[in-house]
Amino acid sequence: MHIDELDFGTLSMLDVRGTQIELLRAGSGAPLLFLHGLDGLEGAAAILAELARSFAVYAPSHPGFGGSASRDGLNRVDDLGYFYLDMMDQLGLDAPVVVGASFGGWVAAEILTKEPRRAAALVLASPFGLRTAERREQYVADIFMMSRKELGERMQVGAPGPLQDIMNLPEDRLRRAMRNDEAASHFGWTPYMCNPQLADRMHRIVCPTLIVWGAEDAIISPAYREAYARALPLAEVASIAGAGHRVHGDQAQQLAARITDFAGR
Repeated sequence: MHIDELDFGTLSMLDVRGTQIELLRAGSGAPLLFLHGLDGLEGAAAILAELARSFAVYAPSHPGFGGSASRDGLNRVDDLGYFYLDMMDQLGLDAPVVVGASFGGWVAAEILTKEPRRAAALVLASPFGLRTAERREQYVADIFMMSRKELGERMQVGAPGPLQDIMNLPEDRLRRAMRNDEAASHFGWTPYMCNPQLADRMHRIVCPTLIVWGAEDAIISPAYREAYARALPLAEVASIAGAGHRVHGDQAQQLAARITDFAGR
């Protein structure tokens, strides 16, 4: 198995209670579990390469994403929280640094509300997971109603990323991109990109937590960011200039530096 962007590490398959998932391992040092966003594992290549300079990075493709198998019974992000606790047990990851980007931030929050002491530190970059709307007020743009071009343009402020034009991709990469889209819809279609119970469970997260937003995020509203701050009142909050929703794509070096500094305190 080989993906050019991930050639700084080893990409292999891992069986987690009968489900085969892709797992990238790279670097050395304190363990860090990275949970990718809507752009898949390859979309996080830049930040993973940076983090591998300081950490032993473990980065899975979520079930149904990329080359990972889907499984009956994994229908909600709440389910993924338990799935990853099983994977962490299997890998001996007792309390790694946990980093989640976008959709992966939601997954990370679900894990830590279930077993609060399973992270040495938690970093949420542009996380989904809380209620995205109240009655007629929308706090998070509806990504499922956008064309791929519009979504790509709104996801980052830099060069076009993996969520933009995919029609020129080779067949194997196109297949991965379409699987990512399908899995995102499976987990996030309804209720839209949230677990309505998550906010009431966030008080269970007891590890040091950093929430990072892109200063130019065109997906997440200020009201939604404020809701996250209320749900995690002890968390440190940072904004990174020159970054949209894909902070890890627009400002990989700066985000990695923030994570390294925060985890090392």
